[in-house]
Amino acid sequence: MPNWYSHQVLLNYAEHAGLGWQGDQTEVLKHDYTWLPVSLREMAQASAHFPIVIKRFEQRWLIVVLTSDISLLNSNNKNIESRKGVFVPYCVQVYPFSLMPVETSDSGFQLGIDQRCIVPLQEKGALPLFSQNRHYSETVMDRFHLLYRLKIDSEIVHSACELLARKGLLMLISEAEKIMGDIKEREVSVYRVDIDAIGRLSREDFADLQMHHAMELAIYQHSSLFHTEQHAS
Repeated sequence: MPNWYSHQVLLNYAEHAGLGWQGDQTEVLKHDYTWLPVSLREMAQASAHFPIVIKRFEQRWLIVVLTSDISLLNSNNKNIESRKGVFVPYCVQVYPFSLMPVETSDSGFQLGIDQRCIVPLQEKGALPLFSQNRHYSETVMDRFHLLYRLKIDSEIVHSACELLARKGLLMLISEAEKIMGDIKEREVSVYRVDIDAIGRLSREDFADLQMHHAMELAIYQHSSLFHTEQHAS
């Protein structure tokens, strides 16, 4: 999963053992970023609420929603699965943590954190970064595991979008379409699925899309655009 927010530092016991983190600073995301990525596994839920588009970021394909559409709830709840009835992307649930590439790591990645969220452990509302046995705390470990699942998911999303692009099934969204409204980063190219072109595919190409999750992605992305009028109003 691309590192889509900045101010990241590697999390390690030597430097951060006596420190904590604040999970109630997700409004930073709304201030700093226009887009938030969503995963394939949450696309069904996201498409029921917001328009979703496809974009490129650091040579990777992402499926994204507008940050302004999302309820950025406090993420310091111990149970990150406990928010019922409100769509909060996994990328917000794992904030302020991320997987940072590290060549010396066996997995190639190490847990990072937005340094703006590191606070003294004595600060009100602070959660521990590490446990007494020098391992990540329970709340940090929950996010670590979710980040790895999102990394796998992002590879599926990228491959599915690459397949759609190779088959000529992605269309550049023009300003005239007003799909995402008047956004400050309109110079960034965003795409949607050409659903009519999918209907003209051969049986073999259609099966190829289904096999690589591209059809699932295409259907949810297309259906999400029914929220365009609501978004513009």
